Amino acid sequence: MLSDFDQNTQYRRKVLQVLLLITFIGGFVFGLINIYRELYTLAFLEVGYGLFSLLVWRQIAKTTNFQFWVISYLFPFFSIMMYALSVPGSSQSIFVWILTIPVISYLLLGKKIGFYFSIVFMTLGISIFHLKFMTDDIPLSITVSLNVILSGVLMIALAHVYERNREKNEERLMQLAGTDKLTGLANRMKLIDVYASASEYAKRHNVPLTIVLFDLDYFKKINDLYGHHVGDAALCFVADFLKKHTRKSDLLARFGGEEFALIMLASKPKDSFQQVDSLRKKLMNKPFIYNKKEINITLSAGISYFGVDGTDLDDLLVKADERLYFAKENGRNRVVADVLADNIEPSNSAK
Repeated sequence: MLSDFDQNTQYRRKVLQVLLLITFIGGFVFGLINIYRELYTLAFLEVGYGLFSLLVWRQIAKTTNFQFWVISYLFPFFSIMMYALSVPGSSQSIFVWILTIPVISYLLLGKKIGFYFSIVFMTLGISIFHLKFMTDDIPLSITVSLNVILSGVLMIALAHVYERNREKNEERLMQLAGTDKLTGLANRMKLIDVYASASEYAKRHNVPLTIVLFDLDYFKKINDLYGHHVGDAALCFVADFLKKHTRKSDLLARFGGEEFALIMLASKPKDSFQQVDSLRKKLMNKPFIYNKKEINITLSAGISYFGVDGTDLDDLLVKADERLYFAKENGRNRVVADVLADNIEPSNSAK
C-alpha cells in the first residue's frame, strides 16, 4: 500500500510530467517567435528553459526529493514569465500565463506552499502589468486594473478551494480504504502502512516496538449458537472494548475474522505484556450482553518484539501467530510472549 505522501507524490509527478512536456514544446516555439521579433534574451531564456525541462523530466522519474525539483522548476519558470511580461515589445496577452500561476502552484506544491508561491508571483505579475500597461485614460485604467486584480484573486481563490477539497477527499478516501467496515477499526492495509512509519521511528530513536495478535476463544460457538448477526455484534463489542483500553498512540486493527492486531510503540517488553494481559483479564470479567443474554468472551494473544523477533512486519506477525497458536493449544485465555521465559509462561497468564 502507498502511504498518503506517496499517493500525493504520484499524483503531482503526473501533473508535472504534462507541464514539462508543454514547457519543452512551448520553450522552442516561443523561442523561435521571439528570435524573429529580435527579443534575443527572452528567446535564449525560453529555449534554455525548454532544455532544462528535459533534465527535470529525467530526475522526477527516480528522485526521492520530488519537492526540491518542483521548486527548482517553478521558480525560474515563473521568473521567466515576469521577465517576458516586463520586456519591451511584449504584449498584454502574456498576462494570461500569469493567471496560470495559482493553478500550477497548488497542483504541484499543495495548499500551503502553493499559496505562498501564488501570492508572491501573482502580486509581482500584477504590479509589472500596472507599471507597463496602464494609460493616462483614468476610467479605462481603473477598469483594466480591477479586471486584472479580480481575475488574479479569483484564480487564487478557486485553486485554494479546489486543493483544500481535493486533500480532504483524498484523506477521507484513504481513511475509508484503511478502515474495517464492521468494527470501524483500522484494517490490515492500514496496519501495514502504520507499521512502516512506526518501525522507522523505533529504529531511529531506539525505542521498543511490540506487535500483538489477539484471537477470540471459541468464537465459532457464538455464531453457531446465536447466529452470525450476534457474532458480528460480539466482534463490535470486543473492538470497542479493546479500543477503549488501549493507548491512543497505539494502532488497533482488525486482522481478519475474529483476529485483532495491535502495534504498541515505546512500551517496554515487560510493560507491553502486562498491558495485554490486563486487557485479557478485563475482557474475561466483562460479558457481552445481547437481548439480555450474557455471553462470556475470552481471548488469547501472541506477542512479538521488533529487533528481537525480526524487523519485517511479516516476520513479526509470523512469530506472534506462533505464540498465539501456542496459547490456543495450551488452554486458551492466556497471553504468550516467549514460551521459554519463566516470567511469561502461558500458565502464569491464565489466572
